[in-house]
Amino acid sequence: MDCAPLPQALSWFIREVLRLPTLLNTVTVKRRRNAARPVRRRRSAFRDPMMCLDFLVMAWAGATRLSHIARHLAPRDDLARVFGLPRFADHTTTHNFLNAFHVTHLRQLDRVNDQLLHRQGLGAKERPACLDLDLARRPVRKRAGGIRTTYLWATAFADRLCVAQRLDEDLDNPVATLLDVLARARAIWRKRPRLIRLTAPCVAEPLLRALLRQKMNFLATTTWAWALARTHSPVEGVSWQVLGPETRTRDLGLVTVGPAGRPNARIVLVEEPSIVPGAPPDRFALVTSLLDADLATLEVLANRATTLRAFFGHPTWPLRDGKPPSSRHRGMAAYLRLATIAMNVLVLFARELGPPWTPGSVHRALRVVPWPSDFARAIASP
Repeated sequence: MDCAPLPQALSWFIREVLRLPTLLNTVTVKRRRNAARPVRRRRSAFRDPMMCLDFLVMAWAGATRLSHIARHLAPRDDLARVFGLPRFADHTTTHNFLNAFHVTHLRQLDRVNDQLLHRQGLGAKERPACLDLDLARRPVRKRAGGIRTTYLWATAFADRLCVAQRLDEDLDNPVATLLDVLARARAIWRKRPRLIRLTAPCVAEPLLRALLRQKMNFLATTTWAWALARTHSPVEGVSWQVLGPETRTRDLGLVTVGPAGRPNARIVLVEEPSIVPGAPPDRFALVTSLLDADLATLEVLANRATTLRAFFGHPTWPLRDGKPPSSRHRGMAAYLRLATIAMNVLVLFARELGPPWTPGSVHRALRVVPWPSDFARAIASP
């Protein structure tokens, strides 16, 4: 495939290969009808599929906030027309569109993502090698009465693609949310995945016990404090094992998670060099049901897990970047789903292009709104 110019190639890919406009036509946010009291509505220039596509193009262009529309996207009608849009919808139109979402429309977006992945053969595999779970939180204050709430966003990744997600609020215990997302992800395949990888915010003993009951192997990345609190053997007597330059591990041995009668997990402490020059080494712990796995294998498997930050390539977008795009829970959930679909498309597009393209390099080439990484790269370049 010819990679230049890249926006035209992406536009061809979503139309001819993914058939994305047809999938988005199933979203009916602005096509609700009241049979008892019919309302004659003004025909909008942005129908439902176009509004969804507008959000996708915003994500590809790097607009992480609705305020970026007026500053960066309003003058770029040429970019909008490449993807079949007359222009970019303004701040008010996009905000109202998100606020109109109901639970039914969120399910429609979930089906769009499911069909997108099935068309690319993700569900044709017998079972995935790994399922990665990640969790993010964001405290927000709603305007009505100044009520404070906390959003809890759980996501599941397979083959570097986001396959399931759920947004809850004001939950003290996220285990039920994580198990629900895991169940949604597992529904794609007939057999259980070979390994469940968990990030530190997901790690909780009830979740680990639930995975053991379901006979699913897990590899959880957590803090030293969490791991050391669950081992009763003296740590000082365990020697370090060097795995590479400035990378070493300390195997603390077997532990018992939950009321099991025998050890069912293993704890390993890891130190590796920080990505920040001159900073202290990064320290984390691994808790796993792979009792006999090699230490080097565990360290590699943990570092290759897909996380929210790695998937979106931004430290805070889309959950924690600036003012929320919608004050309603369903509107925020819709925004997260649209951002996820946009990044899934970029992952599939980068695979279609082949090396040396990656989702990150494709996104950098498409962005018209600078990101923090873009500023850092410009300063570092001569």
